[in-house]
Amino acid sequence: MARDLHKRVRGRTVVDVSVGKPDVLRGATPRKLKRVLVGRRIERVWRRAKLAVIDFDSGARVAVQPRFTGSFVVERSGRGADQYCTLHLTLDDGRRLHYRDVRRLGTFQLFTPKEFEAYVSKLGPEPLEPDFTGDWLHELLQNSVRPVKPLIMDQHRLAGVGNIYASEALWRSRVDPSRSAKRVTAKEAQLLRDSIVSVLTEAIKMRGTTIRDYAEGEFAKKLDAYGRAGEPCRRCGAKIALTHAIDGRASYFCPKCQR
Repeated sequence: MARDLHKRVRGRTVVDVSVGKPDVLRGATPRKLKRVLVGRRIERVWRRAKLAVIDFDSGARVAVQPRFTGSFVVERSGRGADQYCTLHLTLDDGRRLHYRDVRRLGTFQLFTPKEFEAYVSKLGPEPLEPDFTGDWLHELLQNSVRPVKPLIMDQHRLAGVGNIYASEALWRSRVDPSRSAKRVTAKEAQLLRDSIVSVLTEAIKMRGTTIRDYAEGEFAKKLDAYGRAGEPCRRCGAKIALTHAIDGRASYFCPKCQR
């Protein structure tokens, strides 16, 4: 999402802002958002954790957390806003950038540079950076008795791993999502680290995972665990199980080969 948007809007100046559903805003009213962004040039669109971050030449930053149904639409001929578009940035080339969110669970938050740094300082390291090693992950796991799945999804511990990719990485590394993190060996931690990196890298290459509302990703074709309850495990043939008992989220795993 961030990479596509960067290619399409970098260098463009915002000439107007309109907000149709202000409940998605954080850190600004519609009036303030317009005052801060109009006349400012978009310098960069990038990702931090689960945020799509838009940098402006003034130093202002917008961090969009799309959650389940949020997305960006850059208006082109024949396609404009619909009832799910919550706000609109008009660009100097005549196009409009819409933030669209069917369930309106996502947020569109305005930051000063200082506010943004304070916000992201509470987030964990990125799993696609060189510092994310098997040794680092093993140390993190050894210091917790929580189940391993919610621990690797804790954005304050490790940023950017969501429910789908946690399930897939744990399946690849043969680790039961409910196992106490402290019981993961150094060898298993290395395999889990490698699985997290490979799953995220492949998913980014395939533009994410389409389940219902997000309509761009192709990684659903490669899912081995998530969404496959009752279907045979592609590794051992046992039926993939589904439980909500680990962290209240849907956890998919193979009860035979994930230990």
